[in-house]
Amino acid sequence: MRPLVGITAWRRRLETFYGPDTLQTLSSFYTDSLVAAGLTPVIFPAALDPSEADRLAAGVDGIILSGGDDVDPASYGAEDTDSKRYHPEVDRFETALIEAARAQGKPLLAICRGLQVLNVALGGTLSQEVTSKGGVHDLIGDNHEELNSRRHVIGFEEGSILAGLYGSGEAKVNTLHHQGVADLAPGLVVEARSDDGLVEAARYDGEWWALGVQWHPERLDGEHQKLFAAFKRVLIDR
Repeated sequence: MRPLVGITAWRRRLETFYGPDTLQTLSSFYTDSLVAAGLTPVIFPAALDPSEADRLAAGVDGIILSGGDDVDPASYGAEDTDSKRYHPEVDRFETALIEAARAQGKPLLAICRGLQVLNVALGGTLSQEVTSKGGVHDLIGDNHEELNSRRHVIGFEEGSILAGLYGSGEAKVNTLHHQGVADLAPGLVVEARSDDGLVEAARYDGEWWALGVQWHPERLDGEHQKLFAAFKRVLIDR
């Protein structure tokens, strides 16, 4: 039987045939990658009441936190200096989902914003702006082809899960974030960094399996799809 994976959606304000509307959205890159890896995705709407988290986590084999907007700086005790759009009610629900997953021992894979929420939920902080013109994390305007390409190199830590999975000491990735991990949360250990030293992946160091990456493997082919296959093995083996 294919493992059941809950994956978070995001609320977006869009113009529709009926006029302005707020939609629950999730890129099909996520669901296509999960299905191809032999997983069955179940979409969790954004900003549900945190009290729903325990029951949702109990109903699936694992959880994926997808990308989205910024994390509320107040959630890690900071003032808003360079954050763009953030939604405290979304942060509260996803934090509750992380806590439920850890309490129930449900494996969790966090992607882009997902790693940032995971870090904050476990007691870490974020840098609100990590981009610089011509730097490693320069977002290159609105060129979608370049944004989705392997734009910079990350180095895997020796002995890390990702080094073993990728079979290499490095990989080229498509990070799109303008915020990043500042103080790493207690319990997390670094899996990968970019050339400028920024944490690009981290995992929970304990019995609970939780791994977060700053790039978007769902939008890349080849070795990056191994991440979803590895997640399936974790779900089957637990």
